[in-house]
Amino acid sequence: MRKARAIQFLALVCCVGLLAAAATRMGAINAGRQKLNTMGATSPLENAPPQYAFFIQALGAFRGLIVDLAFIRAEEYKEAGRFFDAMQLARWICTLQPHFPTVWEFAAWNLAWNISVTTYTPEERWNWVYNGVKLLRDQGIPFNPQAVNLYKELAWIFNNKMGEVTDDFHYTYKCNWAWRMHVLLGSPPIPQAELDPNALARETSTEAVTDLLGPAARKAFVQNEEKRRAEAEKRGEKYTIRSLEEVTKAGAAPVLEVTTYEVTKRAALERVRRLDEAPARLADLYRQYPDARRMVTALQDLDIDLNDDPLTEDDYWCDGGLAFTFFVPYRKVVDPVSMFALVTHEDPNADAERVRGQKLDAILGVRAGNPAGEALVHWLQKKVLKEVYKLDTQYMLQVVENFGPVDWRSVDAHSLYWVVRGLVAGGETVSGFFNDKVNTARIMFFSLRNLFLRNRMIFEPYPPKIYLSYLNVGRDLNFIEPMHEAYVKFGPLFDPRGGTGAGELYRIGHLNFLSEAIRLLYISGREAEADHYYKYLQQTYPTNEQGQLSPALSKTLRDYVMGSFIESIQTGGVREFRLALDGLLTRAYNDLAAGDSGQYVRIVQRCRELYEQYMKDKRSAIMASKALFSFTDIQTDTFYAWLAQPVPTPMASLHKVRLWRAAPLFLRQGVYDELRPLFEAECTDWGFDIAEAFPEPPGMADYRHLHPDRRRPERPDEVETLPMKIGD
Repeated sequence: MRKARAIQFLALVCCVGLLAAAATRMGAINAGRQKLNTMGATSPLENAPPQYAFFIQALGAFRGLIVDLAFIRAEEYKEAGRFFDAMQLARWICTLQPHFPTVWEFAAWNLAWNISVTTYTPEERWNWVYNGVKLLRDQGIPFNPQAVNLYKELAWIFNNKMGEVTDDFHYTYKCNWAWRMHVLLGSPPIPQAELDPNALARETSTEAVTDLLGPAARKAFVQNEEKRRAEAEKRGEKYTIRSLEEVTKAGAAPVLEVTTYEVTKRAALERVRRLDEAPARLADLYRQYPDARRMVTALQDLDIDLNDDPLTEDDYWCDGGLAFTFFVPYRKVVDPVSMFALVTHEDPNADAERVRGQKLDAILGVRAGNPAGEALVHWLQKKVLKEVYKLDTQYMLQVVENFGPVDWRSVDAHSLYWVVRGLVAGGETVSGFFNDKVNTARIMFFSLRNLFLRNRMIFEPYPPKIYLSYLNVGRDLNFIEPMHEAYVKFGPLFDPRGGTGAGELYRIGHLNFLSEAIRLLYISGREAEADHYYKYLQQTYPTNEQGQLSPALSKTLRDYVMGSFIESIQTGGVREFRLALDGLLTRAYNDLAAGDSGQYVRIVQRCRELYEQYMKDKRSAIMASKALFSFTDIQTDTFYAWLAQPVPTPMASLHKVRLWRAAPLFLRQGVYDELRPLFEAECTDWGFDIAEAFPEPPGMADYRHLHPDRRRPERPDEVETLPMKIGD
């Protein structure tokens, strides 16, 4: 008995000793957690609401055991299809452990990725995914403001779950998020010099240029002066570099090599800066714009109550909330009439929201340019951004400054935003970070790539069923520079072998991206930018992996683009060339449908150059088998294939309507008779007026007489054409 008690006593002493030894390591463990940004707060009661504090104090150390049991039960509920029970348990788990970041990460992942895919309607899918977003954004991150993994998880939901196409309902997610941001912010600004940025420098005073472009203009001028000096020295001449002020005093407008990217980015920065500079409180707004007080009082007659009280998303987005009493009517006033309204003969004057919007504008005077009304709108936009969507305009400015002119209706813009927030919260910066840097940079690369592919957005919401909205996305060449900078900045960060440019690890990816960028910019008529990246390619990657000089880089820019295009399809012969040409023309038609007629013209001109380059040695009898139809026929046939594609929704059919209204006459005449039965069927299905949607082109009687072959029963489909993809 004594021996047993001695053993028990010895075991107890050892237990106490081990506990004491373990306690000495708590400081190091907590320091490690803080270093890894996995520790939400030093005290579990810090910033905790009363209900959280009650459970923390009442349950004490047993919280961990209860959370484990709750995790198991939540998984059982999910497998049994009891989703609301599973969600309620997830909330309880977060209530018990509010300062444990992994709990919030798991719960959000479960909502957005696991539970969502077990539902089958667009509304259900969106609700579960967005619940995951709100759980992190509105609760998890505020409780754990230094937990970088929560920011990255939130960014990953925006980037991968919503942004990629792996989920069958990705279009639903994109439309729902675009709808929320469109209601609040509207479409991004369209810079006045977007089509020809250098025209701004030629036709405007120096002061106006520098005001618009700021540091970009000064930098461009200095670079241009240095370039002039270098060229003069090559000729053996002397050139004195001038300052921008000297040129201004002389009364001459300097020739600035300003890129479309710089102009567009500056416009995006100015849009966000106006919101950032908006007053934070109504009292400040009244001091700056006394007339705003009268407006706020007058808006009460429309049941719009504006005040400084905190605003939640539930209050903002409900039927009587500011989203639908203020911003939706406001959008009806400032946005053009939708194409859907035109082709369905919807009377805009009978639209209650539009009538309400007109009353709203009568008070605010936004269309008349009333500064007080505009300031009031900016104040409310800033309030909603901060309190409803937890978006800080200072960080939004950082996103535009570091990554380019994002469209805030895009999910990938918000992916970048939350990555930036996470880096700053973790004591790091966008250009220098160490905590889980590979995963962080990966999200940046993915987001930038998606913005390059899809940031150019035309969005016309269909509020009764948002997932049926018209959403046309396309390539945004303004994200070539941010993507290039990301390669140069982050590539060497992960490559211990070093190397020039993006380093050896990212060399091939960077090379391929630059080659693609050069071709796209050149074909799109942005030759100055294409030349910039071509020179960078020549200087940074002059040799291949074997160390041999690359012969392709010794050519002129035009020969490089034409040569790489021809070489990329050389082995496939006429079929591959026609497919490539159809792909470019399809992109041109997408641009035209999106309203960018200038881009359409430039791409078609480049396609004609490529066509002539290919056909220059194939017009002889011996090469007739490799010859193509006329360029006009190729354009018409691709146009026919674009319009002949079946569409699953009325909003997708609107894409055709947009193209039909903007297309050149010869294209519409060439396909109208063949496509009219299809147009009639589509208009019958969707309730469109065919006379408004697909009107008969003028001069069809003469066209039929002169071109009877265009009505042949079989089209020249010996060569396949690319399928049309909306937003390709």
